[in-house]
Amino acid sequence: MDKKSLTGLCFLLLVLFVAQKIVVQTEARICENLADTYRGPCFTEASCDDHCKNKAHLISGRCKDWRCWCKKNC
Repeated sequence: MDKKSLTGLCFLLLVLFVAQKIVVQTEARICENLADTYRGPCFTEASCDDHCKNKAHLISGRCKDWRCWCKKNC
């Protein structure tokens, strides 16, 4: 191999190596909102979670301060 080809090959390998090492991690931001259609005090996580997932079509739900809070992607 001549010097130009060897330099080009080394450059290509370096670019591939750097591209493998650069990993961009993004995390979805999660927002929590009071469930609009949940009625009554929130006693069980399961009922709140079921409401948020099936009726509001959101990620999940949990009881906090006797109210149902739904989680969704912001």
